[in-house]
Amino acid sequence: MLQPWAFSLPPPSGAPGNDSGNVNNSLSCAESADFQFVLFPVVYSLVFVLGLVGNLFVLSYFLRTKSATAPANVFLVNLAVLDLLFVLTLPFRVAYHALRNDWVFGEALCKIIGGFFFANLYGSSLFLALICLERYLAVVHPLLHLRLRSSRLRLGAVLAVWAVLVAAVLFMALRGPLTSTFPNGHIACLENFSTSSWKGRISGISIFAAVVGFLLPLALIIVCYPLIAWRLLAPPTVGSGAGSRTAKRKALRTVLVVLGVFLVCFAPYHLVQLVHTLSRVGLVGGCPLLRGTYAARRVTMALTSLNACLDPLVYYFAAERFSRQSSWRLCGSRCGCCLPKRLPRPLWLQALTTSKTTTSSSTGESTVPGPGQ
Repeated sequence: MLQPWAFSLPPPSGAPGNDSGNVNNSLSCAESADFQFVLFPVVYSLVFVLGLVGNLFVLSYFLRTKSATAPANVFLVNLAVLDLLFVLTLPFRVAYHALRNDWVFGEALCKIIGGFFFANLYGSSLFLALICLERYLAVVHPLLHLRLRSSRLRLGAVLAVWAVLVAAVLFMALRGPLTSTFPNGHIACLENFSTSSWKGRISGISIFAAVVGFLLPLALIIVCYPLIAWRLLAPPTVGSGAGSRTAKRKALRTVLVVLGVFLVCFAPYHLVQLVHTLSRVGLVGGCPLLRGTYAARRVTMALTSLNACLDPLVYYFAAERFSRQSSWRLCGSRCGCCLPKRLPRPLWLQALTTSKTTTSSSTGESTVPGPGQ
């Protein structure tokens, strides 16, 4: 029988689980979230399989076609790398929750797993925002987009994102331990923090990350989407062909997919995390709110992992030639074998077409060759 405090909220003060007064206070805010022991292993296992296959396929495509350094694909490649690093950590998280929240892999690996989780959560937001910004410039300001279509600028943006992620992860990891002991003796990883930790590094980095890694990218996407839609719905200008309108529609679909990923994967977690952080530092609510946000964080954390499966949709719409390449369709006995875009015509049809062409030529008629002639 599980004790109610075994998976309760962290003690409100002092070192986690070290004094009886804290345990009594923790008991008053106890929350049994047994559903997490099924939810996390199932969701993380599915994300591991789908995310591993999807992102390995995407990266192999970029490497095989030598398009990883193409200007429009730089952000996509980094997004795929982040997703791949994240899904490789999921087996450890599956084991942690399957063991009923008992971390058996040590402090160092907890910090590594936590760092990859943090980097994927906020790095994905930033790279998705950059993809959205790039599509906005291509549609609304095409001349400026051509001037800024420089590998050096994109590399600078990528390095800036990675620098922010590395600095935030090091700050979180080096300021103190990320493991602690539950009252039942299980080792917690990335949870069960004391109030002093919440009022120090945890709340600070949570609020900073929510603003820089979620609110600003979301605001950028919300601004870009209607502007792209407005330009797409505007009457076509003189000289703009069907190709230009197709490119604009593709950009609109890309931004819509990015917005969908944000709303499904990131928005619920950050809203709940913000309320929980403010509650933990004593600014809002009390035990009832803590109990509610504790359970809600379990669900929203599972939702955040889905971005590793949904990001390949962004690659499909955003990557140059990715959605049109026949290598997207696997066939045959080996992975990567490509179907031709247009199957060769049967011999009888070729002979018939050739016969018609010869007859037309002999009578002096002008015949437009059929496809493939």
